[in-house]
Amino acid sequence: MTRTATRIRKRWAEGTDVLHSELEQSLLRGRGCIRTALQLRTLDDWQLHWARWRDTIMPKALEHRPGLRPFACYVTGEIPARPVEIVPPLSHGWFKLYVPASNGTGAWHCDYPQPYMRHEVEHLRDLGIVDAAEYRRWREWRKRGGCTYPVEQGLYE
Repeated sequence: MTRTATRIRKRWAEGTDVLHSELEQSLLRGRGCIRTALQLRTLDDWQLHWARWRDTIMPKALEHRPGLRPFACYVTGEIPARPVEIVPPLSHGWFKLYVPASNGTGAWHCDYPQPYMRHEVEHLRDLGIVDAAEYRRWREWRKRGGCTYPVEQGLYE
């Protein structure tokens, strides 16, 4: 009896690094499906993984999330963090992450909605990172309700 050809999904090839989806989401948004990836415990870990995966994540982020930048850009210091304008109530439930540094200090990184923080695209426009063309793309992206970001691990077949 002959067998029909089946499609075998390969997650990786020998010698190829595959970006784990939880790590990718953590570098992109600060948290994955459950929480921030376990590999990202200190600022040195953030810098190491961001340097390794920046060239993979950044082009997709610019294409699928115009006007916004990955969370790792703020944690590693590539972009100055958005200031908190109004301290939200303690029961807010919005995202806040403490990243300890190797010298015993650390920093809180937040992602609050308006009016607690300025919108990210406005902050990036003031810094000169987002130009008029990207701002137009961001407005169109918002009208469409935002696109889904393709996770790298799902692209390997």
